[in-house]
Amino acid sequence: MKYIYLFLFLLIISCKEEPKNINPSSHLSKKEQDLFNYKISRYIQRLPKYATEENKFESQFDVDYKNSIKDSNLLFYCKDDEGFIYFAISKIAPSIKLKKTATVGKLKFTKNDSIIFYEEAFRTWKMEAKELEVKTKLLFTRFINNDDITSYYTVNSEPEFYIEFPDENTYFDKSKRVWKTK
Repeated sequence: MKYIYLFLFLLIISCKEEPKNINPSSHLSKKEQDLFNYKISRYIQRLPKYATEENKFESQFDVDYKNSIKDSNLLFYCKDDEGFIYFAISKIAPSIKLKKTATVGKLKFTKNDSIIFYEEAFRTWKMEAKELEVKTKLLFTRFINNDDITSYYTVNSEPEFYIEFPDENTYFDKSKRVWKTK
């Protein structure tokens, strides 16, 4: 009888799923992290002066986007078995005191390194760096595990603030790859 219990215990332990490694440095070198940030900078960063949604991919803005990644940081990163890359990138937000926001999403590249799928799942409120990292890690882990995050939307989470977008007025348009207002 004790062998049955031992067998069941070992079976339960072996079936427990290991947490996913979300540390970007475990997957990418610093140079690869910068390159990843640059590849998605035209979605994540503010438009440069004279850029529009229609022309933001033109080479005249390359320097602006390369400079913009200096203020961003790849917080979390992992890849699933289907080739989707999940990411969380922080960037400095306008504020009197140094604060940052995080954008969390997923994407997929072709073999030629073109983005064939891009989605921003949510953007956080601006926060001080430590608070942002803790809250983003919680949200990112829930996101990659397909757990519900709607309880962290502003309408459901006050007085704590986690997710600024989406909300009742703002959503991410996957086909155009931009945030839109209803």
